[in-house]
Amino acid sequence: MKTLVIVSHPEIENSMVQNFLKASCAGLEEVTWHVLPSILDVAFEQAQLKTHDRIILQFPLYWYAAPASLKNWLDTVLTGDFAFNGSQPLAGKEFGLVVSTGIAAKHFQAGGSEQATMSEILRPYELVARKLGMTYLTPFVIHQLGYWSETAKQLLVVDYQRYLSQQNFTLTDKVAWFQAQLAQRQAVAEDEAQQQQLVLIGEQLAEQSELLTDLNWQVQMIRQEEGEG
Repeated sequence: MKTLVIVSHPEIENSMVQNFLKASCAGLEEVTWHVLPSILDVAFEQAQLKTHDRIILQFPLYWYAAPASLKNWLDTVLTGDFAFNGSQPLAGKEFGLVVSTGIAAKHFQAGGSEQATMSEILRPYELVARKLGMTYLTPFVIHQLGYWSETAKQLLVVDYQRYLSQQNFTLTDKVAWFQAQLAQRQAVAEDEAQQQQLVLIGEQLAEQSELLTDLNWQVQMIRQEEGEG
């Protein structure tokens, strides 16, 4: 699966969030990082959309909307002749959002100071995806990254990579993703001790995966019994 990350930011060189995310996906071969230029080559932009399977719009939230460059991209690139003429070239592809904010997540909850949830604010993009026949992914929202601990940032790298590259997002798929990453690390590890350590981690993940499968089965059985009752 090929993923196109379309980045809109007026001062991207000075953006701590965007530079962090760019570094986070540097090793993903199937991911194309594309910063919107000041002057759009419409034919190039449309060709990029056709050759990728998952389209991600990535931007900071400014006054409840994306920066002007992304609005211009939507108006200029997603023309009627391109998006709706004939076979709808984007139909069946995936459409996701990576959005950063400068305030805490609690403000975007019911009763929060913003008086609107992120789902409500980002609703127009969901409508765009539906109109184009695309599958809308749950938005990936990052709140106040500058206040995160190093451990939390490391976990964010994993979740961001999965959002860009993983086919599905269930717990089982997450374990499978970790196992695949470990296998890649084992293939390039030069130190025998490091290889053994990676093998051990892989075995532990496999054991935990079996436990999770059993737990999920038990939960389903309980739900069925409650439904029958």
